[in-house]
Formats: sequence, C-alpha cells, structure tokens
Amino acid sequence: MNIKTIKNTLSVTLLLVCYTTVVGQGAEAVATRTADSIQVDDQLAEINYNKAIDYYSEGHFDSALRALNRTISVKSDFAEAFNNSGTVKYMLQDYLGALVDFNTALNLRSSAKTYFGRGLVRMALDSLTEAITDFDQTLVLEPNYAEAYYYRGGANYLLGEYQLAVHDYTRAITLKNDYAIAYNDRGSANLKLNKLENAKSDYYNASLLDPTLYYAFNSLGGVKISLGDAEGAIADLTAAVKINPDYYFAFNNRGKAKFVVEDFKGAIEDFTNALDLNPSYMAALNNRGNAKYKLEDYHGAILDYNEVLKNNPSLGQVYLNRGISKEMIRDEDGACNDWNKAAELGVPAANEYLNNCGDN
Repeated sequence: MNIKTIKNTLSVTLLLVCYTTVVGQGAEAVATRTADSIQVDDQLAEINYNKAIDYYSEGHFDSALRALNRTISVKSDFAEAFNNSGTVKYMLQDYLGALVDFNTALNLRSSAKTYFGRGLVRMALDSLTEAITDFDQTLVLEPNYAEAYYYRGGANYLLGEYQLAVHDYTRAITLKNDYAIAYNDRGSANLKLNKLENAKSDYYNASLLDPTLYYAFNSLGGVKISLGDAEGAIADLTAAVKINPDYYFAFNNRGKAKFVVEDFKGAIEDFTNALDLNPSYMAALNNRGNAKYKLEDYHGAILDYNEVLKNNPSLGQVYLNRGISKEMIRDEDGACNDWNKAAELGVPAANEYLNNCGDN
C-alpha cells in the first residue's frame, strides 16, 4: 500500500480569516483603548496567518511555522492557526508537536479536517486504532470526505483488516471515481484476500487513471505472473521501469516473468539491474542464482546462493538449490552437506536428494 503525503490531502486552509471589532462612538475611553488593542491583535494575527499560508504554498514550512507561532502568540484562541500549525509540523515530521496542535485546535472547535489531520498524525505514530477513531469522527462531521475513507482503509490494511480496507477504499472510489491510488490500494487489499482477478482489475484501473503510477504497473505485472500471464506481466513491468528506472522491485518481477517464459539471459539481466540499484536485495540475488542454474552456470549460481545464505542462513530452499548446483559440478560432499542442512530446516524435498548420499 502507498500512503500519500499529507501535502496532497491536508492543506492549510486558504480562507483568509478577518476579525473586525466595531466600537460605538460614545464608548468610554478605556473601552476604546481595549477595542483598539483587540483590533491591533486581530490585525497582527491576520497578517501573520496569511503570511503562513503564502509560505506554506511555496513549500517554506519553517517560515510558515514561525508565522503561525506569531499568530498564536497574539491570538491564542485561533483554532484554525493551531490546525494549520499541526499541518506544518506534520510536513516537518514533528508528529508529537503536530498532535499537540491538533488537540488544541479540537479543544477550541470541532472540525472534520482537524480530526482528519490528527488521524494522519496518529498513523505516522503507528497508533492505528486511534487513527481510525479520528477518521470515524471526520466522517460523522463530513460524510462525503473521500480522503478520510481512503486513509481509514489504509489503517485497516495495516492492522490486517483487509476486508474492512476494501470496504473503505470502495467508499472512497464511490465518492471520487478518479481516485487512482485508492484503486491501487484496494488492489493490494484484494491481493491479501487472494482475490487475484479483483486485484488485477484494481491495479489496471489505477494505471489507467494515472499512467505515472509505476507501482500500480509493478503490482499489475506481479498479479499477472500469479495468474499465468507472464507475457502480459512483462509488458506492465516494462512500463513500470520506464516510468521509474530506479524501481528495483519491478526489475526483479520482470526477471521472474522472463524466467517463466524461459528467457533466462533476460531474467539474469533484470535481476542484475535490481541488484545494481539495491545490492542488499537478496530476493533478486537468489532469483539470479536460479536463472544461472537454468543456463548451466553452476559455479555462478553457487556464488549467488553463497551470498544469500551469508545474509540469511535459515533459508532451507536455498541450501537445497545450492546442493543441486554442487551435485552438477560433482561436489558430492558439498551437495550432501547442503541437503542435510535443508532437511534440518524443514524442506521435505531434501530427503529425496539425501537418498543419494550413502550413509547420510
């Protein structure tokens, strides 16, 4: 699942708030002075508040926060300023500070967007149940808040409540039928529920609505591999790496698809590209070892398996495969040692190979 940045959904309120105090002509002098003071404070608050909006829209979050602090210093009951301060602090990844500001804003005034903002902060703090409560309250106050359904779906997904996530994403899509990322994330929830055709449809719609969503193309390709359409997967995964040439997951998945269609050289090239982008990506290294084995490059396969097991010595299947590769270069002792280890780690197929190991 891809949780969007708050900047796209929780924006500083653009309404310019103006306070005007009217004092009657016959008021006493002290009342006039008090009213004048209030007007000055209100004017200062308004000036700094609007400056904060300008700074925020330009991406100058530190300057926006300073302007909001000046606003709050002269107008401590300004709920909107606290809400916007929480938003800016979220952007600056000061989640605890943002939580304090959203709490203060809610104490001053109940607001759907403030509950929504606090829900996002709580998601960032991994307080998912509390986040859902905030999104619930958002929807009580504003039932057609598509983003609240989307993020509640995200929280449910992270809690493993995939059916609830599908329901929330569906509500978000109903309210906003071009909501590409909601289609994408509903696809991920459907995938968790093993509803592959539904996932395929969702990822397709996401990629159609937003052709820049490289991860939607990657996920669509992955589902197609599972559904037996490796050729179709290669096309989608090629689109993914064209959009984002640094997306190593897509190179790995395209390598898997090429492996399925027995383009082992092409698969090795893709797995190597994935490793060039992320040398610690052991899945690609293991997959490359498998492809090298298919090309009868047993020594190369063993080298890849060695690195995988160095990183994680508990992978029984890799011991099994390395043993098979060692058998092919007539390293019988090494093969049997690997198969023994694979059997210890619970790989049933290892016992069949151990039958060829004499006393082992």
